[in-house]
Amino acid sequence: MNQQTNIDVAGAKIAVLEVLGGRGKKARFATEVFAGLRRSSIGKVEMDQALGELEVEGVLVLRDHFCADPHLAEVDLRVVALVEPALGDQAHAAALREIDLAWNKWLGEYLANHRCG
Repeated sequence: MNQQTNIDVAGAKIAVLEVLGGRGKKARFATEVFAGLRRSSIGKVEMDQALGELEVEGVLVLRDHFCADPHLAEVDLRVVALVEPALGDQAHAAALREIDLAWNKWLGEYLANHRCG
């Protein structure tokens, strides 16, 4: 990795944290994070790299989901949540709960409104 790439990823990481830190620090779909990064001119590749590095650093949890609906075959269903250090030993579990809440809410709404035909 060259120095410019390191700077780009560092900027992407900061921007990702700013997006995730808004809206009550709730879990967000990766597509929502990406939409929030548009002002920062950060592309999907940079976002994905930033998310990966932040996950390895323990700053966030990233969970991929699957839905068997063929209409969702190419949809990014990853959900991201910050790990709140103030929660101590429960920080990772709390992030997973936030992810589960976001996923279950979305899935319930999707299944209630979507009709394959």
